[in-house]
Amino acid sequence: MTPLLIPPRLALGDTIGLVAPASPTEKPERVDEVIAHLKAQGFAVKPGANLRRRDSYLAGTDAERASDLHAAFRDPEVKAVFALRGGYGSCRLLPLLDYALIRANPKPFLGYSDITALHHALLVQAGLVTYHGPNANEAFQPGNNAALKRALMDPPVETVIFSREKKGGDTIRCEVSGATRGRLLGGNMTCLLRLLATPYAPDFAGAVLFLEDIGEKAYRVDGMFTHLRLAGVLDQIAGLVLGRFDHPDPEEQARIAAFLQAEAKRIGKPCISHAPIGHFPQQTVMPIGARVELHADARRVTDLGTV
Repeated sequence: MTPLLIPPRLALGDTIGLVAPASPTEKPERVDEVIAHLKAQGFAVKPGANLRRRDSYLAGTDAERASDLHAAFRDPEVKAVFALRGGYGSCRLLPLLDYALIRANPKPFLGYSDITALHHALLVQAGLVTYHGPNANEAFQPGNNAALKRALMDPPVETVIFSREKKGGDTIRCEVSGATRGRLLGGNMTCLLRLLATPYAPDFAGAVLFLEDIGEKAYRVDGMFTHLRLAGVLDQIAGLVLGRFDHPDPEEQARIAAFLQAEAKRIGKPCISHAPIGHFPQQTVMPIGARVELHADARRVTDLGTV
């Protein structure tokens, strides 16, 4: 693997590059609201040239979206790059990106959901630690402000990402006892599976893997874990962190919860569930590629501040 880099820290007054690597915003006026909110938090904002484009279900053509990513990383005024939203389309950009350019200009890159594909491509191809957390349309809200400042602005030292306290409405649970250390990988399960058997899939050996998804029925969650098992991923990991797998149907939600509990025991590695990760505004920020410690009994994940 390419030697890893923790990007420089973001500071108040810095410029955030705003890009849309996946789907367009449903409401065009939302772009102006996001820019105004980030400015109100003390940052300057530089929107991508194609930020407001729409090409059917994509936020512009693949070339336009890749161009905005390149421009944000190349621009010396831009100190961090935030994805406007997820949706679909990030995986289409992976063969178009100039990873040497990105590695030469390391910056905090933030997003989640469909942005999972970019996180791992930047890790594998550019060696850049990136940040799975609120997209720009949800960033620096009361429920995630502290997590963002810790991950993006504080010095990269050993710090607790989350522990046993309630967050986002659920109490973190220990599913399989034990403690382990490893490189942090993961994100949205659907998007992560698209990377398997591609040049953008990470090395899962000894990793602490975190997973989340939304709106998927129990049989589909089962199918995704089966895919990971057949691909050999679950045998390789050192620990497992299960975030939110929300479904609007209470009966389906109960089936998902029962499956995840049984699956954690089947995998048999240190595991916690109901971690504050997923499709909700109060989610925490996970540094993909960084070294972490998972202590399942304490229901805690600690960023060790190293790569």
